[in-house]
Amino acid sequence: MKNKLLIYDDNCPLCQWYSAQFVRFGFLNKAGKLPFSSLEEKYLQRIDFNKSRNEIPLLDTETGKVTYGIDALLEILGSKIPFIKTIGHIQPIYWFLSKLYKFVSFNRKVIVAVKCGTGAIDCAPDFNYFYRGLFMFLFLITNTLLLFPFHKLILSPLPFYHISIWQLQAGHLALVTMNCLLSLHFKWQKMFDYLGQVNMLALLTNLFLLPLFVLVKTFGAYPLFITIWLIAVSLFIFKEYFRRMEFAGIIPNNKWIASFNIAGMTGFVLFLFS
Repeated sequence: MKNKLLIYDDNCPLCQWYSAQFVRFGFLNKAGKLPFSSLEEKYLQRIDFNKSRNEIPLLDTETGKVTYGIDALLEILGSKIPFIKTIGHIQPIYWFLSKLYKFVSFNRKVIVAVKCGTGAIDCAPDFNYFYRGLFMFLFLITNTLLLFPFHKLILSPLPFYHISIWQLQAGHLALVTMNCLLSLHFKWQKMFDYLGQVNMLALLTNLFLLPLFVLVKTFGAYPLFITIWLIAVSLFIFKEYFRRMEFAGIIPNNKWIASFNIAGMTGFVLFLFS
């Protein structure tokens, strides 16, 4: 695409990845994307910055026209695959894609938990209670449902695991309840930030267990291999917990909450394997 410039959040790994794919597969040339952190004043004046924080802008440097969000993505994809743009603008599909885009965009900082660098333009999206609440609800349901296959194929083969699926779900519910009660210490936005990060940690745990699920399903359940995988995932999540709580501003001022979290997780593990 000539004279097109995609302006993306370079402090968001998701944004870095998909903007790089547009260049890799020829949708944009190498000079066709520019990070917010190095955005020149001449480009900043042409875009609606507040809107750009929530919806990625695509600037036509020749005409000055700017498209945002899902319209920008459809414009880029449609440059080489025209039927995608045509289908994408069918009203029910466009409505769904718009909502999906906003779901990801408004939650991208809770997903990646990366702040803008010192002195960089802060292009973090607005806080949206609806999309954050939807994020937490959908992945709470997802995390809960994933416990059923994980219990059967990953945990049950372990010789030191003896509880039922309903006991596992009860332990999970106890953790969820504990975090909901701890969140009452904060004001509304901070509460949603905290619960969003806790929810994301649970989702990451399950995402790292999915390959193990596939391996066990394909090659069989070997307790030693499963145990090593679980320990590795636990160590990663433990480290990620502190990174994300630091990002959300929980640890600097509320170390007691981190203490409760660690105690709760320790109790959960003992409940599973004692």
